[in-house]
Amino acid sequence: MSWITQTFSPAIVLSCGSLRAGGFYSYVDHNGVKVLTNLGGSRRGSVAAESSASAPTPNFAPLIADYSKQYGVDPDLVSAIIRVESNFNPRAVSPKNCKGLMQLHPETARRYGVSDVFDPAENIEAGVKYLSYLTDSFDRNLDLILAAYNAGENAVRKHDGIPPYAETRQYVSRVESLFGRDTLEPKPVHRAHRIVRLVTGDGQIILTNTPVSQRENASAGSAMR
Repeated sequence: MSWITQTFSPAIVLSCGSLRAGGFYSYVDHNGVKVLTNLGGSRRGSVAAESSASAPTPNFAPLIADYSKQYGVDPDLVSAIIRVESNFNPRAVSPKNCKGLMQLHPETARRYGVSDVFDPAENIEAGVKYLSYLTDSFDRNLDLILAAYNAGENAVRKHDGIPPYAETRQYVSRVESLFGRDTLEPKPVHRAHRIVRLVTGDGQIILTNTPVSQRENASAGSAMR
């Protein structure tokens, strides 16, 4: 794969879940250079620019890790989506005007208050927030989460599953292949305990949400007095 600024060479790339040939697309890189390319793939009918395989890929791992932890999303899944959506090109722009690392649709960017869609931190945070929302909305069903990210929530609900679009089916398969599995780990269950009041043998009052362990500790403490 290679970017083209003055001359063109044929290339066929599977990206964003769709094989797209014919036509050239453009974006402005971080140096302000307008790049023309026939590389790309589609999402929601759009084509996202991909960065050169020979160009260095910025290290976005810390941002991915931080926001994934904050919003409860698997960082490996976020990385797989970014790879398919933009090939880690923060300046990627599609003909449908999806932008940045996670190819945010303008409506999604507005929904999550993004001021600069090309800022990696803002773009990743909004994309991860959206993934977190989809994860809850579709009960951690990875197929449906990815289909919704690609084709939209309404399309998934309308078809009661992955929409019958070749692009979306390819997208789901591509991301899951990079992710390394087709399911998500079960969501951790955090059990809440009510606060109870304990009185030790020497009259000490303890308020705790772990009454058994605290009672044992309290008894031990009393015995040592």
